[in-house]
Amino acid sequence: MTQRQVHLTSPLLVALCAAASVAGCGREAAVRRDDIRTYTVAATSTPRAEASRPATARIQYDVPEGWSDRGPSGMRLATLAIGEPADGLEVTVIPATGSLQGNVERWQGQLDTEAGAAKRTAAVERALAAAETIDVAGSAATVVTLFDEAAAAGPEAEGQAILAAMIPVAENSALFVKFKGAAAVARRERDAFVRFVASLRWQ
Repeated sequence: MTQRQVHLTSPLLVALCAAASVAGCGREAAVRRDDIRTYTVAATSTPRAEASRPATARIQYDVPEGWSDRGPSGMRLATLAIGEPADGLEVTVIPATGSLQGNVERWQGQLDTEAGAAKRTAAVERALAAAETIDVAGSAATVVTLFDEAAAAGPEAEGQAILAAMIPVAENSALFVKFKGAAAVARRERDAFVRFVASLRWQ
């Protein structure tokens, strides 16, 4: 197991969350592996808020066995590949906003694009009821596992799934860790995913 440390010089994470919604980052904005980049985000906060902002946002984490570290990219603070990078099985870490309920509803919608509202609501309720709370650097993080209608049929059923974690880091911002892919991979890698989330540290 290796450890990765990423430095980002920026305003508070919530400002990064706002910037994450801007589409079309150019090639020059991409963050290369082992690179330290500086991001400038327009601020409209009061002097008091400015004075309370940390100058640096930094995350550290352990890379589970069988995963590889792809480094930061754009607004992703980290991207990790499960197995071979060419397989496209990615775990991402991004700063974002929104409630756990709202994000789980959105993620379930990504899985069950054809399902009716009642079925999606039932799936969200099941996922939240089975959610796990873990300690991450003193914050109570919530880990959820979501399945599409096919994968929810049973523990061996094929389909798509999302592993996700929400880690509060400030009053209005959080780190979101997410994997979306085959349900079989999600089931197999869930313990490694939880260990990865638990290893995250930031300043």
